[in-house]
Amino acid sequence: MANFAEKENVFLKVAKYLIPWKGDNSSEVIRKIIFLGAIVVLIITLSMIFVFKGRVSGENKENEELANLYHGTGVTIDTEKLEQLEKEFPTVQEQFLPLLEINKDVIGWITIGSTDPNEKPFIDYVVMQGKDNDYYLTHNYKGENSISGAIFADCRSPITADKRPANIVLYGHNMQSGEIFGKLSRYFNYSYTHSDKTDISYYKNHPTVTFSTLYDTSTYKIFAGMLVNTEDVAGEVFNYHRVHNFKNKSEFDEYCAQVLDRSTFITPDVDLQYGDELITLSTCIYGYNDKADPRWVVFARKVRDGESESVDVDKAFANPSPLFYDMYYSTFGGKWNGRQWPTDIIKGYKN
Repeated sequence: MANFAEKENVFLKVAKYLIPWKGDNSSEVIRKIIFLGAIVVLIITLSMIFVFKGRVSGENKENEELANLYHGTGVTIDTEKLEQLEKEFPTVQEQFLPLLEINKDVIGWITIGSTDPNEKPFIDYVVMQGKDNDYYLTHNYKGENSISGAIFADCRSPITADKRPANIVLYGHNMQSGEIFGKLSRYFNYSYTHSDKTDISYYKNHPTVTFSTLYDTSTYKIFAGMLVNTEDVAGEVFNYHRVHNFKNKSEFDEYCAQVLDRSTFITPDVDLQYGDELITLSTCIYGYNDKADPRWVVFARKVRDGESESVDVDKAFANPSPLFYDMYYSTFGGKWNGRQWPTDIIKGYKN
Protein backbone atom coordinates (compact mmCIF):
# COMPACT_ATOMS: atom_id res chain seq x y z
CA MET A 1 0.00 0.00 0.00
CA ALA A 2 1.32 3.42 -0.91
CA ASN A 3 2.37 5.72 1.91
CA PHE A 4 0.23 8.79 1.13
CA ALA A 5 1.82 10.78 3.96
CA GLU A 6 5.07 10.67 2.03
CA LYS A 7 3.44 11.99 -1.12
CA GLU A 8 3.36 15.73 -1.57
CA ASN A 9 -0.14 17.17 -1.69
CA VAL A 10 -1.09 18.00 -5.28
CA PHE A 11 -2.35 21.43 -4.24
CA LEU A 12 0.97 22.19 -2.59
CA LYS A 13 2.72 21.23 -5.83
CA VAL A 14 0.52 23.61 -7.78
CA ALA A 15 1.11 26.37 -5.26
CA LYS A 16 4.87 25.90 -5.42
CA TYR A 17 4.71 26.02 -9.21
CA LEU A 18 2.65 29.23 -9.33
CA ILE A 19 3.67 31.19 -6.21
CA PRO A 20 7.17 32.42 -5.39
CA TRP A 21 8.58 29.90 -2.92
CA LYS A 22 11.56 29.63 -0.61
CA GLY A 23 14.50 28.30 -2.58
CA ASP A 24 13.34 29.68 -5.97
CA ASN A 25 16.03 31.36 -7.99
CA SER A 26 15.51 34.92 -9.28
CA SER A 27 14.34 33.86 -12.76
CA GLU A 28 11.70 31.55 -11.22
CA VAL A 29 10.47 34.33 -8.95
CA ILE A 30 10.15 36.74 -11.92
CA ARG A 31 8.34 34.10 -14.02
CA LYS A 32 5.82 33.44 -11.25
CA ILE A 33 5.21 37.13 -10.59
CA ILE A 34 4.58 37.77 -14.30
CA PHE A 35 2.24 34.78 -14.48
CA LEU A 36 0.28 35.86 -11.38
CA GLY A 37 0.08 39.39 -12.75
CA ALA A 38 -1.38 38.07 -15.99
CA ILE A 39 -3.96 36.05 -14.05
CA VAL A 40 -5.01 39.14 -12.08
CA VAL A 41 -5.34 41.20 -15.28
CA LEU A 42 -7.40 38.43 -16.91
CA ILE A 43 -9.76 38.24 -13.92
CA ILE A 44 -10.22 42.02 -13.85
CA THR A 45 -10.80 42.15 -17.62
CA LEU A 46 -13.38 39.36 -17.55
CA SER A 47 -15.13 41.01 -14.61
CA MET A 48 -15.29 44.32 -16.49
CA ILE A 49 -16.68 42.56 -19.59
CA PHE A 50 -19.40 40.85 -17.54
CA VAL A 51 -20.29 44.11 -15.78
CA PHE A 52 -20.35 45.99 -19.11
CA LYS A 53 -22.55 43.38 -20.77
CA GLY A 54 -24.83 43.36 -17.76
CA ARG A 55 -25.25 47.13 -17.86
CA VAL A 56 -25.84 47.19 -21.62
CA SER A 57 -28.36 44.35 -21.33
CA GLY A 58 -30.20 46.27 -18.61
CA GLU A 59 -30.22 49.46 -20.67
CA ASN A 60 -31.46 47.58 -23.73
CA LYS A 61 -34.35 46.21 -21.70
CA GLU A 62 -35.19 49.69 -20.41
CA ASN A 63 -35.13 51.10 -23.96
CA GLU A 64 -37.48 48.35 -25.10
CA GLU A 65 -39.86 49.09 -22.23
CA LEU A 66 -39.78 52.78 -23.14
CA ALA A 67 -40.55 51.93 -26.77
CA ASN A 68 -43.57 49.95 -25.61
CA LEU A 69 -44.66 52.93 -23.54
CA TYR A 70 -44.29 55.32 -26.49
CA HIS A 71 -46.01 53.03 -28.99
CA GLY A 72 -48.69 52.08 -26.48
CA THR A 73 -47.87 48.38 -26.78
CA GLY A 74 -49.14 46.39 -23.80
CA VAL A 75 -48.89 49.40 -21.49
CA THR A 76 -51.72 50.78 -19.39
CA ILE A 77 -51.52 54.47 -18.47
CA ASP A 78 -53.37 55.89 -15.50
CA THR A 79 -56.23 57.99 -16.90
CA GLU A 80 -56.08 60.62 -14.18
CA LYS A 81 -52.35 61.04 -14.60
CA LEU A 82 -52.75 61.30 -18.38
CA GLU A 83 -55.33 64.07 -17.97
CA GLN A 84 -52.97 66.02 -15.72
CA LEU A 85 -50.18 65.72 -18.29
CA GLU A 86 -52.50 66.88 -21.08
CA LYS A 87 -53.23 70.05 -19.10
CA GLU A 88 -49.51 70.63 -18.48
CA PHE A 89 -48.55 70.00 -22.14
CA PRO A 90 -51.59 70.99 -24.25
CA THR A 91 -49.71 71.17 -27.59
CA VAL A 92 -47.78 67.90 -27.23
CA GLN A 93 -48.63 64.68 -29.06
CA GLU A 94 -50.31 62.25 -26.66
CA GLN A 95 -47.74 59.44 -27.00
CA PHE A 96 -45.06 61.71 -25.53
CA LEU A 97 -46.91 62.57 -22.33
CA PRO A 98 -45.77 59.51 -20.32
CA LEU A 99 -42.19 60.14 -21.48
CA LEU A 100 -42.27 63.78 -20.37
CA GLU A 101 -43.32 62.63 -16.94
CA ILE A 102 -40.01 60.72 -16.78
CA ASN A 103 -37.83 63.54 -18.15
CA LYS A 104 -38.75 67.02 -19.40
CA ASP A 105 -35.72 66.91 -21.77
CA VAL A 106 -37.56 64.52 -24.09
CA ILE A 107 -37.94 66.25 -27.47
CA GLY A 108 -38.75 63.50 -29.96
CA TRP A 109 -38.62 59.92 -31.18
CA ILE A 110 -36.72 58.42 -34.12
CA THR A 111 -37.55 55.22 -35.97
CA ILE A 112 -35.75 53.55 -38.89
CA GLY A 113 -36.66 50.13 -40.17
CA SER A 114 -39.39 48.08 -41.71
CA THR A 115 -42.93 49.42 -41.84
CA ASP A 116 -44.11 45.87 -41.13
CA PRO A 117 -45.67 45.98 -37.63
CA ASN A 118 -44.44 42.42 -37.03
CA GLU A 119 -40.82 43.40 -37.68
CA LYS A 120 -38.93 45.38 -35.05
CA PRO A 121 -37.25 48.60 -36.33
CA PHE A 122 -33.46 48.61 -36.02
CA ILE A 123 -33.53 52.14 -34.61
CA ASP A 124 -36.46 53.01 -32.35
CA TYR A 125 -35.48 55.43 -29.58
CA VAL A 126 -36.42 58.50 -27.65
CA VAL A 127 -34.56 61.71 -28.53
CA MET A 128 -33.43 64.14 -25.84
CA GLN A 129 -32.35 67.78 -26.01
CA GLY A 130 -30.37 69.11 -23.07
CA LYS A 131 -28.62 72.33 -22.15
CA ASP A 132 -25.34 71.14 -23.70
CA ASN A 133 -24.03 68.46 -26.07
CA ASP A 134 -22.17 66.50 -23.39
CA TYR A 135 -24.71 65.40 -20.81
CA TYR A 136 -26.51 62.74 -22.84
CA LEU A 137 -23.24 61.21 -23.99
CA THR A 138 -23.01 59.69 -20.52
CA HIS A 139 -26.61 59.73 -19.28
CA ASN A 140 -29.73 57.88 -20.39
CA TYR A 141 -33.23 59.25 -20.84
CA LYS A 142 -33.80 58.99 -17.09
CA GLY A 143 -30.79 61.18 -16.38
CA GLU A 144 -28.88 58.22 -14.95
CA ASN A 145 -25.19 57.52 -15.63
CA SER A 146 -25.07 55.31 -18.69
CA ILE A 147 -22.49 53.67 -20.97
CA SER A 148 -24.85 53.95 -23.93
CA GLY A 149 -26.01 57.48 -23.26
CA ALA A 150 -28.99 58.58 -25.31
CA ILE A 151 -29.77 59.96 -28.75
CA PHE A 152 -29.95 63.73 -28.46
CA ALA A 153 -30.56 66.78 -30.62
CA ASP A 154 -27.92 69.50 -30.86
CA CYS A 155 -28.59 71.99 -28.07
CA ARG A 156 -27.65 74.99 -30.23
CA SER A 157 -30.95 74.85 -32.12
CA PRO A 158 -33.87 74.23 -29.76
CA ILE A 159 -36.94 72.47 -31.15
CA THR A 160 -40.13 74.15 -29.98
CA ALA A 161 -43.79 74.26 -30.96
CA ASP A 162 -43.16 77.48 -32.88
CA LYS A 163 -39.70 76.96 -34.29
CA ARG A 164 -37.34 74.23 -35.46
CA PRO A 165 -34.00 74.37 -37.26
CA ALA A 166 -33.80 73.77 -41.01
CA ASN A 167 -31.26 71.04 -40.23
CA ILE A 168 -31.93 68.99 -37.08
CA VAL A 169 -28.68 67.33 -35.97
CA LEU A 170 -28.96 64.19 -33.83
CA TYR A 171 -26.07 62.44 -32.08
CA GLY A 172 -25.85 58.91 -30.69
CA HIS A 173 -23.20 56.39 -29.70
CA ASN A 174 -22.18 53.60 -32.07
CA MET A 175 -22.72 50.81 -29.53
CA GLN A 176 -21.12 47.46 -30.24
CA SER A 177 -24.35 45.84 -29.07
CA GLY A 178 -26.15 47.54 -31.95
CA GLU A 179 -28.17 49.77 -29.64
CA ILE A 180 -28.62 53.56 -30.04
CA PHE A 181 -26.91 54.37 -33.40
CA GLY A 182 -24.92 51.13 -33.46
CA LYS A 183 -26.65 49.93 -36.63
CA LEU A 184 -26.46 53.23 -38.50
CA SER A 185 -23.09 52.29 -40.03
CA ARG A 186 -24.78 49.46 -41.93
CA TYR A 187 -25.48 52.11 -44.56
CA PHE A 188 -21.71 52.55 -45.04
CA ASN A 189 -20.94 50.54 -48.19
CA TYR A 190 -17.19 51.25 -47.89
CA SER A 191 -16.93 49.60 -44.46
CA TYR A 192 -14.90 46.46 -43.82
CA THR A 193 -18.09 44.41 -43.72
CA HIS A 194 -18.80 45.28 -47.36
CA SER A 195 -16.57 43.35 -49.73
CA ASP A 196 -18.51 44.94 -52.58
CA LYS A 197 -18.35 48.74 -52.39
CA THR A 198 -21.22 48.96 -54.88
CA ASP A 199 -23.57 47.10 -52.54
CA ILE A 200 -26.06 49.66 -51.24
CA SER A 201 -28.77 47.14 -50.49
CA TYR A 202 -29.12 48.34 -46.92
CA TYR A 203 -30.03 51.81 -48.12
CA LYS A 204 -32.43 50.34 -50.67
CA ASN A 205 -34.18 48.32 -47.97
CA HIS A 206 -34.38 51.27 -45.56
CA PRO A 207 -34.52 54.56 -47.50
CA THR A 208 -36.56 56.62 -45.02
CA VAL A 209 -36.49 57.89 -41.45
CA THR A 210 -39.49 58.70 -39.25
CA PHE A 211 -38.85 61.49 -36.79
CA SER A 212 -41.47 62.78 -34.40
CA THR A 213 -41.01 65.91 -32.36
CA LEU A 214 -43.27 66.60 -29.41
CA TYR A 215 -45.50 68.47 -31.84
CA ASP A 216 -45.59 66.59 -35.16
CA THR A 217 -44.49 63.44 -36.99
CA SER A 218 -42.64 63.50 -40.33
CA THR A 219 -41.05 61.12 -42.79
CA TYR A 220 -37.61 61.95 -44.18
CA LYS A 221 -35.99 60.52 -47.31
CA ILE A 222 -32.33 59.57 -46.92
CA PHE A 223 -30.16 61.24 -49.58
CA ALA A 224 -26.56 60.75 -48.38
CA GLY A 225 -24.17 59.05 -46.00
CA MET A 226 -20.57 60.11 -45.44
CA LEU A 227 -17.40 59.22 -43.54
CA VAL A 228 -15.80 62.41 -42.22
CA ASN A 229 -12.93 63.36 -39.90
CA THR A 230 -13.33 65.73 -36.97
CA GLU A 231 -9.63 66.44 -36.29
CA ASP A 232 -7.41 68.82 -38.31
CA VAL A 233 -4.50 66.38 -38.14
CA ALA A 234 -6.38 64.14 -40.61
CA GLY A 235 -7.04 66.88 -43.15
CA GLU A 236 -9.60 69.60 -43.75
CA VAL A 237 -12.61 69.23 -41.45
CA PHE A 238 -16.13 69.54 -42.88
CA ASN A 239 -18.15 70.87 -39.92
CA TYR A 240 -21.51 69.41 -40.93
CA HIS A 241 -22.75 69.53 -37.31
CA ARG A 242 -22.44 73.30 -37.01
CA VAL A 243 -24.92 74.04 -39.80
CA HIS A 244 -28.48 74.29 -38.49
CA ASN A 245 -30.02 77.00 -40.65
CA PHE A 246 -29.40 78.53 -44.08
CA LYS A 247 -29.36 82.25 -44.82
CA ASN A 248 -30.14 81.82 -48.51
CA LYS A 249 -30.34 79.39 -51.42
CA SER A 250 -26.63 79.68 -52.17
CA GLU A 251 -25.70 78.60 -48.64
CA PHE A 252 -28.15 75.68 -48.75
CA ASP A 253 -26.96 74.54 -52.18
CA GLU A 254 -23.27 74.66 -51.21
CA TYR A 255 -23.84 72.72 -48.01
CA CYS A 256 -25.79 69.99 -49.83
CA ALA A 257 -23.18 69.84 -52.59
CA GLN A 258 -20.42 69.24 -50.05
CA VAL A 259 -22.50 66.48 -48.46
CA LEU A 260 -23.15 64.81 -51.82
CA ASP A 261 -19.46 65.01 -52.76
CA ARG A 262 -18.68 62.95 -49.65
CA SER A 263 -21.62 60.57 -49.82
CA THR A 264 -20.79 56.92 -50.49
CA PHE A 265 -24.12 56.44 -52.27
CA ILE A 266 -26.12 58.70 -54.58
CA THR A 267 -29.94 58.91 -54.61
CA PRO A 268 -31.20 60.71 -57.76
CA ASP A 269 -34.85 60.14 -56.84
CA VAL A 270 -34.43 62.29 -53.73
CA ASP A 271 -33.91 65.81 -55.03
CA LEU A 272 -33.11 68.82 -52.85
CA GLN A 273 -34.31 72.41 -52.96
CA TYR A 274 -33.91 75.48 -50.83
CA GLY A 275 -36.58 75.42 -48.13
CA ASP A 276 -36.31 71.66 -47.53
CA GLU A 277 -36.02 70.59 -43.91
CA LEU A 278 -33.11 68.22 -43.21
CA ILE A 279 -32.21 65.78 -40.48
CA THR A 280 -28.63 64.67 -39.79
CA LEU A 281 -27.77 61.51 -37.85
CA SER A 282 -24.21 61.42 -36.52
CA THR A 283 -22.29 58.62 -34.79
CA CYS A 284 -18.71 57.52 -34.17
CA ILE A 285 -17.14 54.87 -36.38
CA TYR A 286 -14.08 52.76 -35.65
CA GLY A 287 -11.23 51.41 -37.75
CA TYR A 288 -10.79 54.44 -40.00
CA ASN A 289 -7.90 56.33 -38.36
CA ASP A 290 -8.40 56.93 -34.63
CA LYS A 291 -6.41 60.17 -34.86
CA ALA A 292 -9.05 61.46 -37.29
CA ASP A 293 -11.81 60.74 -34.71
CA PRO A 294 -14.11 59.97 -37.65
CA ARG A 295 -17.90 60.04 -37.83
CA TRP A 296 -20.39 58.21 -39.99
CA VAL A 297 -23.22 60.58 -40.82
CA VAL A 298 -26.54 59.93 -42.57
CA PHE A 299 -28.58 62.77 -44.10
CA ALA A 300 -32.27 62.88 -44.99
CA ARG A 301 -34.74 65.51 -46.07
CA LYS A 302 -38.35 65.88 -45.01
CA VAL A 303 -41.10 64.73 -47.35
CA ARG A 304 -42.72 67.84 -48.83
CA ASP A 305 -46.40 68.64 -48.60
CA GLY A 306 -48.29 66.57 -51.17
CA GLU A 307 -45.23 64.46 -52.02
CA SER A 308 -45.29 60.65 -51.88
CA GLU A 309 -43.23 59.06 -49.11
CA SER A 310 -42.05 56.31 -51.46
CA VAL A 311 -38.55 56.35 -52.97
CA ASP A 312 -37.47 54.82 -56.28
CA VAL A 313 -34.39 53.14 -54.84
CA ASP A 314 -33.59 51.49 -58.18
CA LYS A 315 -32.24 54.86 -59.33
CA ALA A 316 -29.70 54.92 -56.48
CA PHE A 317 -26.09 53.90 -57.06
CA ALA A 318 -22.82 53.65 -55.15
CA ASN A 319 -20.54 56.66 -55.46
CA PRO A 320 -17.42 55.35 -57.28
CA SER A 321 -15.30 58.12 -55.77
CA PRO A 322 -16.62 59.72 -52.57
CA LEU A 323 -14.54 62.51 -51.10
CA PHE A 324 -12.75 61.24 -47.99
CA TYR A 325 -10.23 63.01 -45.75
CA ASP A 326 -6.46 63.11 -46.40
CA MET A 327 -5.54 60.55 -43.74
CA TYR A 328 -8.02 58.07 -45.21
CA TYR A 329 -6.26 58.18 -48.58
CA SER A 330 -2.78 57.97 -47.05
CA THR A 331 -3.85 54.89 -45.08
CA PHE A 332 -6.13 53.05 -47.47
CA GLY A 333 -5.04 54.46 -50.83
CA GLY A 334 -7.09 55.99 -53.61
CA LYS A 335 -7.95 59.59 -54.39
CA TRP A 336 -10.96 61.77 -55.10
CA ASN A 337 -11.80 61.78 -58.80
CA GLY A 338 -14.17 64.70 -58.65
CA ARG A 339 -17.93 65.09 -58.44
CA GLN A 340 -19.87 61.94 -59.34
CA TRP A 341 -23.48 62.99 -58.72
CA PRO A 342 -25.86 64.61 -61.24
CA THR A 343 -26.11 68.28 -60.33
CA ASP A 344 -29.84 68.41 -61.00
CA ILE A 345 -30.30 66.62 -57.67
CA ILE A 346 -30.07 70.11 -56.20
CA LYS A 347 -32.74 72.14 -57.96
CA GLY A 348 -31.34 75.23 -59.63
CA TYR A 349 -27.80 74.48 -58.49
CA LYS A 350 -25.05 76.36 -60.32
CA ASN A 351 -21.68 74.64 -59.95
